[in-house]
Amino acid sequence: MREQVILSADSPAEMPQHVLRRLGLQIMPLYVNLQGRSLRDGAEVTAADVFALYTREKVIATTSAGSVGDYEAHFRQASGGGVHSVVHYCIGGKISSSYGNASIAARDCPGVFVIDSESMSVGLSLQLLYADALRAQGQEARMIAFQAESYKKRVRTTALLHSLTFMRRGGRCSAVSALGANLLGIRPVVQMLDGQAGVYKKLRGRPALAHAQYIDGLLERPGDIDGTAAFLYHTGLPLEEFYAAEEYVRSYGIFGELHTGQAGAVTSTHLGERCLLLVFAYQ
Repeated sequence: MREQVILSADSPAEMPQHVLRRLGLQIMPLYVNLQGRSLRDGAEVTAADVFALYTREKVIATTSAGSVGDYEAHFRQASGGGVHSVVHYCIGGKISSSYGNASIAARDCPGVFVIDSESMSVGLSLQLLYADALRAQGQEARMIAFQAESYKKRVRTTALLHSLTFMRRGGRCSAVSALGANLLGIRPVVQMLDGQAGVYKKLRGRPALAHAQYIDGLLERPGDIDGTAAFLYHTGLPLEEFYAAEEYVRSYGIFGELHTGQAGAVTSTHLGERCLLLVFAYQ
C-alpha cells in the first residue's frame, strides 16, 4: 500500500485557507508572549493583539518555540498515532529553537522527518507547496525530505519593513541602527540568507514608491525566477497599499499562482507593523 504522507509546519507558515485545506496541512502553533501569558499563535493570539499592545503601552511582545513535549504530541496526532509518515517544516533553526526541539521530539516518533526551512513566514509556505507537488508525484516522505534540502536554497525570502523597532526588540539589529533608520525615514529590506535574517538594502520614500522599488529590485531578472508560485503577504498594511502592491507584482506576469494575505502573530512580532513580504524561488 502506498505510503500516506502528511505535511506539517510551524504556525508562521501562513497561507490562504483554501490552500491550507488542499494540502491538508497540520499546524504546530508557536507561542507569543503577551503580558506574562504564553498564547498559541493563531488559536489564542492574532497580529492585531500584538499591534494593539504596542500602540497602547509601547510594549513589544516576544515569541517562543514549542517544547519537545509539544512537538511529540503534535507529531503523534499528525501521524495518526504512527500510522502515517509526516514531513514537518520548522522556522529557521538559527532564529528559533523550534527546529532543535522538533528534531529531539522526532527521535521518538518513527516516520517523522523534520526540515530546517532556513526561512520564516511564507518562506515555509512556498517550500510546502514544493513538498505537496512531490507528494502528488507519489514520492515517499524520506525522498520529499531529501529533496527539500536542495529546494530551500532556491527560495528567496524577503521583507520590506516599516521600521526596525520590532527587530531591535527581538535582538536582530542594534538600537543604534534602529534609531538611525527610524529618524532618517529609511525602509530596510530584510532577507533570509543561510538561515539568518539581515538587512541587505535600504529604501526611502512614500509607501507606493518604496513598494515599487522593493518589487522591482526582486523581479528585475524574471528569467532566473521559478514562476510556479509566489507569496505576497503583509503585516497590517492599509489595504489600498497592499492591493496596489499586489497589482504591481501581477503586472510582471511571472507567477502562475500568487498567494496573498496577512501574516499572523509570530511573524508580526518579529517584523512589526506595515511590512510587505515577497517570497519566490529561483530556477
